[in-house]
Amino acid sequence: MKLLLDPGGTRLKWALISEARITEFGGANWQGATTALDEMLSDLRKNEPALELSIHILKRITPPHAQSTGFDHWIATCEEGPVLFFDPLPLAPFSVEYVTGSPGSDRIAAAAACHQRDPGGSFIIIDAGTCITVDLLSPGAWRGGAILPGLNLQAQAMAKAGLPVLAPNDQGQWPFQKGPKGALGTSTHGALEAGISWATLKSVEATSAALLQLDPCAQVILTGGDALHFDGLGGWRTFADPNLVLSGGAALLNSSLL
Repeated sequence: MKLLLDPGGTRLKWALISEARITEFGGANWQGATTALDEMLSDLRKNEPALELSIHILKRITPPHAQSTGFDHWIATCEEGPVLFFDPLPLAPFSVEYVTGSPGSDRIAAAAACHQRDPGGSFIIIDAGTCITVDLLSPGAWRGGAILPGLNLQAQAMAKAGLPVLAPNDQGQWPFQKGPKGALGTSTHGALEAGISWATLKSVEATSAALLQLDPCAQVILTGGDALHFDGLGGWRTFADPNLVLSGGAALLNSSLL
């Protein structure tokens, strides 16, 4: 069995893979991530004491919370099985059209999941997490995209500057007014809603519209913790998959071990 870990900016997420099939998705905020991971593995061992497990960590920029919450120590002292870092880029089933540098492994893994879903399809992939990425996958080629600061990241930066705190409600919905009036904040809090919630939605919408001009056949697919905020943007039919990155990473990991 394999355990694939995705160390995101605000959460640690994981997928358990048995015989090339994902049997369980899980995740936790960084504050309780290692505890939740240990509990999940403990339950797994109770059911299968002799289980052979390998741990694969999606290779990406290590978020600050991973260090401050002891995740690095967990990796160094883990006795559950070998711990390996996994880079999906060399295994991508499409060309990657970056001129310099390399795109984040989460972006490639999400694209791989879309490719697996429809190998001949085109996708605009919106991953609304700590950062928001808007990428274009055309048949045979991942063509690049845009990186924007995420909603929480913007709200935290504003709060550090002394402005009121903007946050989603208990259902994860960010406050803003739809339509043109969404740009017209009539209080400081309302202006933050206009500048963060409404304007970010419009930025992602405009970016997606530009990518649609480059590939008019593209489907719009959403993932990430704030995916709900972008559902149906532009009036387009959108598809949501909260585990897009892990699904694509697992598919590539399985292909690497064949």
